[in-house]
Amino acid sequence: MKMVILVLCVMVLMLGIVSVSYCEEEADGYTVIKGPAYQVDRDQIPYKTEPINKLERGIINIATFWLEIPAEVAKISKEQDPAAGMTVGLVDGTVTSVVRGFTGIYDASTFMMPSYSKPAMKPEYAWKAADDKLRALFW
Repeated sequence: MKMVILVLCVMVLMLGIVSVSYCEEEADGYTVIKGPAYQVDRDQIPYKTEPINKLERGIINIATFWLEIPAEVAKISKEQDPAAGMTVGLVDGTVTSVVRGFTGIYDASTFMMPSYSKPAMKPEYAWKAADDKLRALFW
């Protein structure tokens, strides 16, 4: 039985390789093979209006929600002083990171429902917020 499944898998794989069609074009009397006919121009894909955008945003925010903590500490430290940053910024960052984590879970679990291009929080990703706030503190 395992041998039959293996042979079928190999046949399907070979069929897929053989069945790729290529675009041909005549140029100066020569046939030019352009590549697989199914190639898609990535610039033409409306990525921002697709469910995969919302799923990606959710997964990234679930993985990086904790970056809100150092971002808020840096922001409060720059606006007030380092002591306030380590106390008020820590609390504010923890609250913001919990909200960011829940919005990531929401985006990932409802990625098939519109709207795909409107993030629940601004900026769209936690790493972007952390990068902006840490750059403002140190540079």
